[in-house]
Amino acid sequence: MYASMWVFPWDLADEGIEEALLRIRDEAGIQCISVAASYDAGKLLLPHNPKRKVYFPEEGVIYFQPLPAWYAGLELQPQVSKICRERNLLREVTDVAQRLGMDVVAWTVCCHNSRLAAQNLNCAIVNCFGDYYITNLCPANEQVRAYVLAMIGDLLTNYPLHAIELESVEYMPFQHSYHHEKIEIELPPLIEFLLGLCFCRACEERARARGIDVVAVRSIVRNEVQRFFDAPGRYPRESVTWERVVNRLGREVEGYLLTRTSTITSFLSAICDSVKQRGQTRVHLFGDVHPGNLWQVGIDPNELAQLADSVIVLAYRSSISELNSALIVNRHILRGRANLIIGLHPSEKYSGSLDGFKERVRLCCARGADGISFFNYGLLARYHLSWIKQALSEATAVSS
Repeated sequence: MYASMWVFPWDLADEGIEEALLRIRDEAGIQCISVAASYDAGKLLLPHNPKRKVYFPEEGVIYFQPLPAWYAGLELQPQVSKICRERNLLREVTDVAQRLGMDVVAWTVCCHNSRLAAQNLNCAIVNCFGDYYITNLCPANEQVRAYVLAMIGDLLTNYPLHAIELESVEYMPFQHSYHHEKIEIELPPLIEFLLGLCFCRACEERARARGIDVVAVRSIVRNEVQRFFDAPGRYPRESVTWERVVNRLGREVEGYLLTRTSTITSFLSAICDSVKQRGQTRVHLFGDVHPGNLWQVGIDPNELAQLADSVIVLAYRSSISELNSALIVNRHILRGRANLIIGLHPSEKYSGSLDGFKERVRLCCARGADGISFFNYGLLARYHLSWIKQALSEATAVSS
């Protein structure tokens, strides 16, 4: 079974690359790391980091040395993290990993980029009221696509990678834990979804090209959200389904949603074609514990299965029963076209205990998951590494 661990570059820099990789290999029993090549802001508690216990990552930076030729003429330009400016950290990581017999995956955050979105509002998500979301780049924008493709090409041609792991190639949802986020009224699922719809110039042009009345769609969406704002207590709280959206808002809105899905499919297809033209590096894309909800971020789960080598489903917040359902449903949708990798968190916070964590790993093996990725080296207590080794050893022994 494939097993990997997500790792932040600052933990490798602070602990020492070889020391950290040896811990992951020997204490956790893992031969592969997924290291952030690009990442956004956060506030992180680092229990076993020797130099700092709380860290605020820089917004929207990369953690490798870019070749400028890849980005020549692009509106969006990469910014190298301060921890990598005097060294090529990713090159050092891949060199050490090769010497230790380990694989490296480039964990690449694509459209979630607060620095680039804030500095380039013409590339940011725009809601139905005309407000810019400075946290998210729009995947319909050609400059955004060019930047992401350049970053991927740069990584693939300059580093020996087992895989490239692409996060946020989607229309990101309205709520995503932005710092000091204040939403003090409970949003019904439909309103939260509608607030995530993008009406930037690129999205509107794509919809018009498909014969959609964009002015009408934007007006319908804006009026629906305003209807909730005017009388929150009377608005229905039912879950969001495609059928409910279409029945309530009409066929023109459905056409706009279909355009979103087409936009993401074409973007993912361009990315995967680019990767496969450059060798044997695998493509890992992110799915959902509820794949039937992926349309809300513009992803068609069947296209995802067709394009990806592996689909990652983050399930560390799921109960045992929810994890079981996620495994069954995702295996059914993938139908062997792509591998299924489950993301788990080896800690008391999500598993309750070591036994609870072992149960989750056993279930993944029993239900046919092709791999497990563990989040995240720097965020765990050191003893949690031994949990992983124990759980994998016992689960694989049973399954064999």
